Amino acid sequence: MNHLQIGGEDRVDAVLEKTTVARQWLDAPSPNFQDKTPEVVLRVSAHIPAASPAVVDVFEPAFRRLTAMSNGAIAVQAHWGGTLHHEREGIEALRSGLTDMCPVYSAWDAQMFPAAQILSLPFSFPSAEVGTQVAEEMYHDYFKGDFERQGVLMGRMVATSEYNLFSRSPIRTLEDLAGQKIACSPGLEAQLFEALGAVAVGCSTPQAKQKFADQEVFAVSISDSAAHTVGLYREAAYRTAANLLQVNLEYGLSQNFYQGLRPPLRLILNQWLRSLAQAGAQLFYGLAGARAREVFEQAGLQSLTLSAPEQARWREKLSAVEAVFLSELNTLGYPALRMRDEMHALSQKYAGQSANELMQHALNHPLMNLLPGLSPDALGSTHP
Repeated sequence: MNHLQIGGEDRVDAVLEKTTVARQWLDAPSPNFQDKTPEVVLRVSAHIPAASPAVVDVFEPAFRRLTAMSNGAIAVQAHWGGTLHHEREGIEALRSGLTDMCPVYSAWDAQMFPAAQILSLPFSFPSAEVGTQVAEEMYHDYFKGDFERQGVLMGRMVATSEYNLFSRSPIRTLEDLAGQKIACSPGLEAQLFEALGAVAVGCSTPQAKQKFADQEVFAVSISDSAAHTVGLYREAAYRTAANLLQVNLEYGLSQNFYQGLRPPLRLILNQWLRSLAQAGAQLFYGLAGARAREVFEQAGLQSLTLSAPEQARWREKLSAVEAVFLSELNTLGYPALRMRDEMHALSQKYAGQSANELMQHALNHPLMNLLPGLSPDALGSTHP
C-alpha cells in the first residue's frame, strides 16, 4: 500500500499528516448566515449517535461548509440516534418525504442491491479512500439502476476501513472461528464467514451491538471507528485484525428534494457530496479509527494479528467465494467479470495516490454522473 494512504494500524499522528487537505476543507471558517433565510433545508437523518466522530468531526463541519458553498441558500437540519426513523427504513423515509438524506446501506440488503455487493469482495482496496473513489466512479455504470429502482438518488458512497473481529475470546486461527456465530452484514460478508466455517448472523450495527451484549454471538465484524462509536469495545476483550474486507455504506438522497433545487444549487450539492464522501472515508474510518485504537489500548483490549501462514489459510478458504458470487451476479444479468476487472483496475490506478491527493482530486474534479442533469461545462461557474 502507498504509505501516504491510511493504514488499518496507523497511529493518530500519522493519520493527521495524511489528512491535511480533508481537515482543511472542513475546518476552514464559514461566513455567518444566521440573518439570512435559507432557500431550502436539507434534512439529514441517521441511526448514528450525535456524539459520534462521524457527526462531530465530519457531518457537522461539512454542513457548515455546504451552507458557505451555497452562500446561505442551503441550510441543514439533522436528526441523529434514530430519532426520525429506524435504521433499516431509510428508503421508505426518503420516498415518503420524511427525510432528504439518510443511510441506505447496500450491505444491509443484498437482494435489493446485488451489484454493490461486489465492493465487499475480499482484498479489493488498499484503503478506505481508494475504495470510496472507486465506488463512486463505478456508480453510474453499475450501481445506479439498483438504487434508482428503489425511488432514491445517490447521496454519497463511502468505503469503510478494514473490518476487524471483536470478541470475548481470542481469534487466532480458523479453528477459533469454527462453528461460532459472527454478527456481520447479511450480504457477501455473511458468505465469507460461512466459507471460513463460522455461522454468519446478518444484522445491522445496532443489532450486532445488542446481540454481542446479550452473548447471542461470539464476535462482531466491524470497523474500528464504528466499534468505538457504539461502545462495542467495552464488551469485547480481543480485536483480531483479519483484514478480510471493506464494506460500502451509502447515503441516499430524496428525489423530491433534489428535483426541487435550482440547477446551480444542484451543482453545488453534488460538489459538496463528492467532497463529503472522501472526507468521510478519511476522517471517520481513518482518523477516528486511529483514535479508536488508542481508546481500545487504554481500555485493555488486546489486538491480535493473524500470522502469515494463518492469513494464507483464510485466503484459501475465501478463494471460492468470489467465483460463486460472480456467477450468481452474472445470472442476475449484471456484467460481473467486467465489474470485477474494472474495480481492480481502478483500485490499482489510485493505489499510488496519497490520501491528500485523493481528497484534492475530489475537490478539483468532482464526479458529475452520480446525480441526474449535471453539466460538466457548468463546473467552476456556479452561482447559488
